[in-house]
Amino acid sequence: MFVPSVCGLWILLICLPGILSQDCQRLQLQQVLNKNAQRSLRDMGGPFPFQCMATRESLKTKSLDLHQLIKRLQTQDRIRIVHQTLRHINMIYSMNPGSVTWARDKVEHFRLLLDRQLSELEECVRNPGSRLRRNSTIHNYFRKLEKFLKQQGFSECAWEIIRAETRGRLQQLLLITAQISRSN
Repeated sequence: MFVPSVCGLWILLICLPGILSQDCQRLQLQQVLNKNAQRSLRDMGGPFPFQCMATRESLKTKSLDLHQLIKRLQTQDRIRIVHQTLRHINMIYSMNPGSVTWARDKVEHFRLLLDRQLSELEECVRNPGSRLRRNSTIHNYFRKLEKFLKQQGFSECAWEIIRAETRGRLQQLLLITAQISRSN
């Protein structure tokens, strides 16, 4: 009786990573959605306005290095980082949407792409018995961006800086999801 139980346990341990990542076969779709979101973000406002360079200097935070953050993390925790980052980006673009100067339909399209990415990742981060842990580095970074937006009165330049920061994070997320897909 002991031998079959041990064999069953070993089989489960060997297969568990594949079972856990099965729901995350959506990562390739995630990459397509991310590229579409980046394109949508670019189309919203074009190149970074030169007149906003001085305002950029008033953002008192370094850009978030997601690659450094995920270096020693397991696949499931990397997926949680992707999810948390997208959730924070989505929350920022939900703040005072009437203040943006970009075409509303383009902003809405971008938000729909973020929503779709989040819903696709829900299956990957939802595990019975596990709580979603928030990463304080990500949380603090986005809290500083939100504070910056408010301090700048949701100005056009503040939104352009947020858009540039968002573009950088989406590019990092694309590379991270590609790494996760290759490792599965």
